[in-house]
Amino acid sequence: MTAEVRNPCKVLHLVQGLDVGGLEYMVVALVNQLNRKKFLPSVCCFDTLGELHNNLLNDTKTTLLKRKPGIDLFYPFKLAALLKKDKIDIIHLHNSTAFFYGVLAGKIAGVGRIIYTEHARDVAPNIKVRIMDKILSYLTDRIVVVAEFLKLNLVHKEWIDPKIITTIYNGIDGEPFTTEFDRQEITRELNISAAAKIIGIVARLDPIKNHRCLIKAMKKVSALYPNVVLIVIGDGTLRQELEELVSEEQLQNNILFLGTRNDIPRLLSVLDIFVLCSLSEGLPLTILEAMAAGKPIVATSVGGIPEIIQDNTDGIIIRSDDSDELAAAISELIRDKKKRHDMGVKARMKFEERFTVRSMVQSYEKLYEPLA
Repeated sequence: MTAEVRNPCKVLHLVQGLDVGGLEYMVVALVNQLNRKKFLPSVCCFDTLGELHNNLLNDTKTTLLKRKPGIDLFYPFKLAALLKKDKIDIIHLHNSTAFFYGVLAGKIAGVGRIIYTEHARDVAPNIKVRIMDKILSYLTDRIVVVAEFLKLNLVHKEWIDPKIITTIYNGIDGEPFTTEFDRQEITRELNISAAAKIIGIVARLDPIKNHRCLIKAMKKVSALYPNVVLIVIGDGTLRQELEELVSEEQLQNNILFLGTRNDIPRLLSVLDIFVLCSLSEGLPLTILEAMAAGKPIVATSVGGIPEIIQDNTDGIIIRSDDSDELAAAISELIRDKKKRHDMGVKARMKFEERFTVRSMVQSYEKLYEPLA
């Protein structure tokens, strides 16, 4: 007898769009790394395609199926038609709006499995959303959270059954961050002194990332260490406002805005310290990148960050929105070269143990496999 040949399981990922962001990078990495012998992934965006759709492998079908502004009650039927036409086996939903439309569409189309990943929410859901999420959870086969704190939120604030919730930490490809780059060439390109201590942040210029707090901290740090330089990687609506604040604080020689860059591993290689001072987070990929690059990290105790960083072991955890504490942590690491080195080594080791893209993809493949 010949073995039965099975077609790959068709998995459609529903996202708002593939603009530059942590969630979007995670989706692209997951889609690109799935085992093509078992799974045939596709992506559907309901607001915009976004520039990261160009990073998907050529065999990945990408669809822009736009919804109407507000609550589009016809959208689940439009999406269900796409699911039926493409004979989708699994629909995988990313964040709350996709959860709403995707669960309804999946049930209308009769797909074999509905999976939802909760990445993070900047705003706590109101009572109507909480009730709706509870109802949608009954129609969902599995809910994935990217950090344990999100599971606690879903269980205690949205009354979702913990038995259907699985934690899968985000992962990234660490290989690009092991490349040896020419520090002197990069600092010369950025017009930074070879003797400078370089701090870096990678984050969109958005209020939730709290760059204002970091700029205030840099005022204090630069008073102690005049040759310190902060490179701000990322762009957003607050850029002009933040650049004006830097001018007001007379920090133009200490803070550089680099905008959106596609050479993050190269830029991280020159950092002495990585900082993320957000007011809210899920499981930030930028911290995983800094860990992969072997950098000591200063980060706020929000979201899933305390699950990644052990205070005073592979980084320093500080209170949110406290520029004095942030300045003190940065200054401590500037003073102590050995501590910087030891924290960086331990951060890289932890990354290899827990946060690689292969580990993340294998965990998702196990969720998909009942239909593979």
